Amino acid sequence: MKAVFFDFDGTLTCKGKNIWRTIWEECGYDISSSSYYASLLRKFLSKKMTHQEWCDLTCEKFRQANFDYETLMKLAKTIKLIDGVEETLKQLKENEFRLYVVSGNIISVINEALGKTSRLFDGIMANDLQFDKFGKLKHIKGTNYDFEGKARFINEFKAATNSPAKDLFFVGNGGNDEWAHLSGCNTICINPDETDFSNNTKWHKVIDNSSNLTDILKYIMSDCKGM
Repeated sequence: MKAVFFDFDGTLTCKGKNIWRTIWEECGYDISSSSYYASLLRKFLSKKMTHQEWCDLTCEKFRQANFDYETLMKLAKTIKLIDGVEETLKQLKENEFRLYVVSGNIISVINEALGKTSRLFDGIMANDLQFDKFGKLKHIKGTNYDFEGKARFINEFKAATNSPAKDLFFVGNGGNDEWAHLSGCNTICINPDETDFSNNTKWHKVIDNSSNLTDILKYIMSDCKGM
């Protein structure tokens, strides 16, 4: 079975501020290198806390700021997709690819930003912000499929479908995408941001300064000829 796994921020979207940084700022918090926000990220990256612990502490701060669903959707509506998303996804579906978003973003934000295009995906793996009946944030359920988890998801798909790694593609742009190559899949870096895109172990193909997602098709389709 053939499949393409997409990151979201900076991959399916135009470059912009990470959704988490945007929420922290919307809540009135500092996001500088000396901030609480930055300290949580450092603790996670140094394995001093789990991903869910990171989400739980983040949730505490968002709740203190009375963050709600209405505000989340307001922020989601500011996200602009890169040109060619629908065209690219439709062409991949026509060529019998399964399609997934594997992202550190937020499920409801991704669905809002994609609109009807979200129906072209077979699955969206991301964090889940859960709200009470009044629209107030009550819990953040962390994804198991960010950072190292991106490779884990691809490996789980590979095992469940008995798909060879050569038929699987990951498209991303950032540092948290660098683990995808550990699954053995083909990796494509589009509009690199905070990643060593010259590392051809982590990134097999690089597309710099792209304004249209269709640019990835030449690599995916050429590698799939004769399948």
